[in-house]
Amino acid sequence: MTAADPSARPPIPGGAVSTIRGRIQVPALTWTTRAVMALGLVSALLPAAARMAAATVVVAAVVAVPLLRVAWLVHRWRQERDARFVRLGLALLAVVAAGAALAALGVGS
Repeated sequence: MTAADPSARPPIPGGAVSTIRGRIQVPALTWTTRAVMALGLVSALLPAAARMAAATVVVAAVVAVPLLRVAWLVHRWRQERDARFVRLGLALLAVVAAGAALAALGVGS
C-alpha cells in the first residue's frame, strides 16, 4: 500500500485499540483444537501403524497451529502498519525456522 492509495489504512495511533478481532482465527483455532483432541483420543483405539500416523498428525498440528497464528498476526499487523510487531513476529518465526533447520541438519544430536 502506498500513501496515494485511498484504501490504505492509516497507522494506529499510540494508545488506540487494534482492529484485529479474530473473527476468523477464533473459530478456526477452536475447530482445530477439537479435531486434534478427537484424533488424539481416537488414535488410542487404532492399530499400531495407524496410531503412529495419527500421532504424527497430532504433533504436527500442535506445532504448526501456533506458528500459523503468528504468521496471520504478522499479516494483520502489516495491514495496520504496526512495524514493531511485524518485526517481532518475523523474528519469532525466523528463530523457529532456524531451530527447525538446525534440527533437520542434526546439529546438537
